[in-house]
Amino acid sequence: MAATASPFRQFLGLLGWVLLVPGALTALGAAWLLASSLNLVGDMRSAPGRVVALVPGTAGTMGRTAHGSQSMVEFTTHEGQTLRVTDPVLRRLQAQHSVGESVTVRYPSRDPSQAEIGSSRWIKGLIGVGLLLAGLVGMAVGGLLLRFRPRPAMPAPGA
Repeated sequence: MAATASPFRQFLGLLGWVLLVPGALTALGAAWLLASSLNLVGDMRSAPGRVVALVPGTAGTMGRTAHGSQSMVEFTTHEGQTLRVTDPVLRRLQAQHSVGESVTVRYPSRDPSQAEIGSSRWIKGLIGVGLLLAGLVGMAVGGLLLRFRPRPAMPAPGA
């Protein structure tokens, strides 16, 4: 006679999958973000640059927005092409660069228009570490919850 699984155990099994799958996807994305901030992905190059303007911007959702500025940087690639790009990181208050300040620019050799200020890699690295830890915790909790999910009934020996 097979016992039916309790609704609580079924719920724990479902919750385990809900935590495990997004946790794994978050961990994969975070690992890529961390690897790219450490120059482990693709052919990244560095060049000296100069901040030529501060572009006002906002970030966040409708309920919580942050106002700051993004630095527009001018630099010359190793191939001799001069570009102006806006750093993707929105900087607030004292964290912004000054116009005329010299900075190090990192860019993928295949697409220099995707350049960023070298110090932005530390911000991406910290975000990557935080997301990686959150993803790993989600995976661990999801895996533990899956141990409580209902299992198929084992046939009785000799039956």
